[in-house]
Amino acid sequence: MRTTIWVLCLVFLATCFSFSTGVAEPFNEQALYQAAKAEGEVNIYSYSSRVFKFGKTFEEKYPGIKVNGFDMDSPEIVTKVLAEQAAKNYVADVIFLKDPATVINELYNKKLVFNYVPSDLADLIPTQYQEPLLVHHASVDALIYNNAKMSAPPITSLWDLTKPEWKGRVIFPDPQKLSEFVEVLATIVQHADEMAVEYEKVFGQEIKLSSGVENAGYEWILRLLNNDAIIQGSTNDVAKAVGLSSQDNPPVGFTAYSRLRDKKKDPNLKFDVMVDIAPVMGISTDVVVGLVNETKHPNAAKLLIHWMMGDAKGGQGYKPYYVLGNFSVRKDVAPPKGSKSLSDLKLWKADPNYVWYNGQKVLDFWLAHLQ
Repeated sequence: MRTTIWVLCLVFLATCFSFSTGVAEPFNEQALYQAAKAEGEVNIYSYSSRVFKFGKTFEEKYPGIKVNGFDMDSPEIVTKVLAEQAAKNYVADVIFLKDPATVINELYNKKLVFNYVPSDLADLIPTQYQEPLLVHHASVDALIYNNAKMSAPPITSLWDLTKPEWKGRVIFPDPQKLSEFVEVLATIVQHADEMAVEYEKVFGQEIKLSSGVENAGYEWILRLLNNDAIIQGSTNDVAKAVGLSSQDNPPVGFTAYSRLRDKKKDPNLKFDVMVDIAPVMGISTDVVVGLVNETKHPNAAKLLIHWMMGDAKGGQGYKPYYVLGNFSVRKDVAPPKGSKSLSDLKLWKADPNYVWYNGQKVLDFWLAHLQ
């Protein structure tokens, strides 16, 4: 009887924190574990199949709590949570996904998802990655080339992709299927002034915009599509098309930097990331995690989020993401071996606010000029 009362007290204490700020009471792992164990399970909707890897290690660390992981695309997660909330059928406890612009505006601002930052990690994570939702890691999308067929990166500028010699040899993921590439395209449009400056460096003259095109960012998209860009359904498809190419003049492609991990699984893949591209080598996007409204397992959810953020060595629940091309937001985690830090790379960071208000317009432009 006393044990039951004690567990109930722990449950009450562990759930008493401010959803508005996302900062919890002082983190007490054992108290939270006991409260979570009373709940017995936790449901997480994840954009990444690696949910099953960190779910398994969580269950080993915290016996008595089952992780029910659901692997689905980011847009599907948003749609599913919206449907569950409308029907008052509360299944999801945690969401883990890309496209923060949509998550913030469709879920967070409507109080359907709340922020949770474990208090013991607050000093280890820059404020910019704590609000409005906790960022799990930064993901980078960049250009790759076949380093078996080419002794060095074949281009030095994003504008090179629009030149005749690259006609039909540039692969780009479908932004209709992968929302992160709407972020990529919108970010390039947002930095139109820098794209105009880079154009003049490459071609030796000021850019002349096509009829109806409003800036150099849109002009780059137009010329890329007019150069017979090849559209693929996933970043994995892009990596294979480049890395397994038997062509003497293989294509290059935009894909997730973290696809470099695939080379360990398949030694036939021959590709590398081009890091010295102007004006930037890629676009950085945030992967966010949050607590879902009316969660049935709040303590297990908080314990899982804490596990996902890992330790100072990039271990624990973060281990599946401690790979080239992913960047932990923790100050105390060094980049994986062979990787530069995020601040050392020439990148533009996707702005969720800009993407939200301009992303559909950019996608419409893409679709209107898709050949």
